[in-house]
Amino acid sequence: MFAIAGLSCFLLFDYFEVPNAWQLLWAGRFLLIGICLLCVFLLRRNPQNPNGIVLFGAIASNLFFCFGAAMIDNVIALSLWNLSFATCMLIAMPAWLVWGWRYQLASSLPLIVFYIPIFTWLSPLQLTDLVGAGGAYLMTTLCIAPALAHARFSTFQRTVMLRLALEGRNAELNRVNQQLLTQQHELEYRANHDLLTSLPNRRFGLEFFEQVLLDSTRVRRCLSILFVDVDRLKHVNDSFGHAEGDHLIQLVAEGVAQAAGDQGMACRLGGDEFLVVLPGACDMASQQAATQLMRRLQERRLREGIAFPVDISIGRVTHDPVLQSDVDVDDLIQIADDRMYRQKRARRRAAAGLSDRQA
Repeated sequence: MFAIAGLSCFLLFDYFEVPNAWQLLWAGRFLLIGICLLCVFLLRRNPQNPNGIVLFGAIASNLFFCFGAAMIDNVIALSLWNLSFATCMLIAMPAWLVWGWRYQLASSLPLIVFYIPIFTWLSPLQLTDLVGAGGAYLMTTLCIAPALAHARFSTFQRTVMLRLALEGRNAELNRVNQQLLTQQHELEYRANHDLLTSLPNRRFGLEFFEQVLLDSTRVRRCLSILFVDVDRLKHVNDSFGHAEGDHLIQLVAEGVAQAAGDQGMACRLGGDEFLVVLPGACDMASQQAATQLMRRLQERRLREGIAFPVDISIGRVTHDPVLQSDVDVDDLIQIADDRMYRQKRARRRAAAGLSDRQA
């Protein structure tokens, strides 16, 4: 497309400077424009071989230049013709074309070999006129053009290699950074979660509890917690094996996670104890959460046919900053723990009394 634009700029030059041959020159120029369009088409069809296609167009252009120069019968016009082409070879072509010195030399050979013979054969001017009309400058340009092409191509290759090396280095750094981020996330997860249940661990859960308690006190909003203890875990471990005991812990963990909902948090305090924090939950809401938790566990046991018992004891505490004095996390957990053990003892006494009556 660059060649087509450059060829079109010579319309007035041909008409005024070469009046006897401007029709012939434009016939050749239209043919050359067709060759350029063919090169564009071939480049789109076969982009893997751009240098050969461009060389085909360059040779055709140089042959047309030889023919056009021979049609000029004015020394000044011939000077403009030669100087403009030499400038194109030195400035315009290196600005948009990057290829090796072999291709540049191959494109220049038609001018070097045929320019003087064609000029001597067809031009009305003398060979001495050609020398003084920029011919010597043009031939010098054609001789040094391969060296310029080689320098530009070498620089381009080094630039590409450096860019590829930099891209490879950046890709390696990104990969290492991604690995470090993955390891960091894994370490953070392991530091904040219980590996058996995937629930937040004691430290992370208590930090969340402390923050929720501060927010509850500041906005004067209720807060409830459920202290959950797994009943008869030792019996399950002794009778069914520790694998089933771990399964029991996981079942309860899934249940307390559901009870916490989206706004709350359930964490494993350790062993068979869990804590459920319910921000904004009043006493009735915490009672419903505890009831639903126990019902879900029993429904799942029946649905899956679990052989071992899935029983829990729950200690509930609701703190209302409007009606109650300030408390801390340890106070609320201690109250919930005491209520949980009272419920556990009451259930044991009830079970023992039932056994006595049955006996």
